[in-house]
Amino acid sequence: MEMPPVLKQAAERLVSAGTAAKKNAQAISRRYRDERAPDRTIVDADEAAAYAVARMPATFGAIAFVLRQLKETGLEPETLTDIGAGTGAAVWAAQSLFDLKGALCLEREPAMRRVGESLTTAGADFFTALPEWRGFDLTADAIEPADLVTACYVLNELPDGTRDAALSKLWAAARKALIIVEPATPACFDRMKAFRTTLIENGAFIAAPCPHQNACPESWCHFACRVQRSKLHRVLKNGDAPFEDEKFTYLIATRERVAAAPARILRRPKIEKNKVVLTLCEPDGARERTVFKNEADYKAARKSDWGDPFISNP
Repeated sequence: MEMPPVLKQAAERLVSAGTAAKKNAQAISRRYRDERAPDRTIVDADEAAAYAVARMPATFGAIAFVLRQLKETGLEPETLTDIGAGTGAAVWAAQSLFDLKGALCLEREPAMRRVGESLTTAGADFFTALPEWRGFDLTADAIEPADLVTACYVLNELPDGTRDAALSKLWAAARKALIIVEPATPACFDRMKAFRTTLIENGAFIAAPCPHQNACPESWCHFACRVQRSKLHRVLKNGDAPFEDEKFTYLIATRERVAAAPARILRRPKIEKNKVVLTLCEPDGARERTVFKNEADYKAARKSDWGDPFISNP
């Protein structure tokens, strides 16, 4: 899913394709890729604007992918609290899929918060109810409950020793569902596995990506979405390709048991002559399955993609 045109246009009005904007965008990318970076703070309005153009499309794509998995369960949240909202990717993605009657965006950094609020104001007609923006520190402040709580690219940035308490606060605030999205690094996935165990122990149902509630056997489970780049996006990122792939790991935890996928595709399908090779996560673990052209599942396998649920024909 691409960002709504009104959001893309509003973001691109914030920056020009000059040298300063390119330096800001590239500095943000370097800090994002370096897990050892001591500080990833967006320092001023110019950096926040560059983030909205150069980084926000990828976060929007990843979050929209995860929200589509939530929609597949049949849950329809009407309220959202987004923790670490950045410039607002999650609230835009959620409104694209659900009719939100209320949304609260909580963001620590004033520069990000101001840009995010300006973007949602510019797109006021897109929202059923204009999102509210507040300053917030996950390690210190209470979270206002909502049907859906999202924490995307947030927990990995917290200091060691504070994540368990933050996770407890997130889950306590989620009336119907909690979504966590993190970068697709082995370290982030290790933490995600620990989050998953803690949530199950506290009564959560893991609705996605897992097709089971058993211990996770994977050493590195992650997914990807392809994001189209605008001309300005390519300039700021100093890249020629018309797209980029955003890789991420995620969890959807729900209060009630919902319709979960019987299997999830863990790798990009290998389409070969008269067959498709799938790597599937199933209730009894991960396995590779070859679907041949004469099988009832062949058409579904041909159309499938990395991260999709996979349902066999009877």
